[in-house]
Amino acid sequence: MSRFAFVSLGSIAVLLSGCITTAMQGYADRDLPARPIQRIAAYVVAPTALASSFQSSIAEEATKRGIGAEDAYALLPPTRTYNDAEIRKVLAETGIDAVLIINVGDSGVVKEYAGTFFQGQYSGFTDTSGTVTRTGNFSNVSLAGNSSGTMTGTSTPIHSYSRQTMFKARLVDPATGKNFRVGSGEVSAGGKLFVGNGSSASSSVSAIFDDLRSKKIIGGSS
Repeated sequence: MSRFAFVSLGSIAVLLSGCITTAMQGYADRDLPARPIQRIAAYVVAPTALASSFQSSIAEEATKRGIGAEDAYALLPPTRTYNDAEIRKVLAETGIDAVLIINVGDSGVVKEYAGTFFQGQYSGFTDTSGTVTRTGNFSNVSLAGNSSGTMTGTSTPIHSYSRQTMFKARLVDPATGKNFRVGSGEVSAGGKLFVGNGSSASSSVSAIFDDLRSKKIIGGSS
């Protein structure tokens, strides 16, 4: 009895491998705040589930860096329309130094066929007989026989998973509406373990905060 496995048009590594790459470019205004920003309100424009992941990542990243972050919808619930004076009043009362506005474009999880994994098991016997004729230093072998058996197996399709998330981020002065910083970026993820909302959001937000920190716009720890 023997067992064997066969992969066509791909390999098991396609199923298990994965990575995330993030590219980010940001530009800070020439006239930055007099002191580093310590508290932000975040407004995320994205599909609902992805927006929730972005808000969670913003809260985690802000806490890690020692600054405060609030969901803009928690401060200004979308139950009605607010005028500029009302918005500025609420942000001032809650100590918000800047508003982080993130617009997200997302491909969603893309699933593509990458091959088939076939695993089989063979059971059987072989009956062989023959003659050997020797002439000088050479031998001729003649064999004849019969073989019979049964093979069973299963085939499993293999798929690769990828996702691309594009984002634009602005940091705005709540008092004047001036942009402290503008930027955009892209997250490319591959592999089934790396294409969820959490991974895309976490990588995007981390890149944004790294850029803000490198330009000395936000305070807190690195």
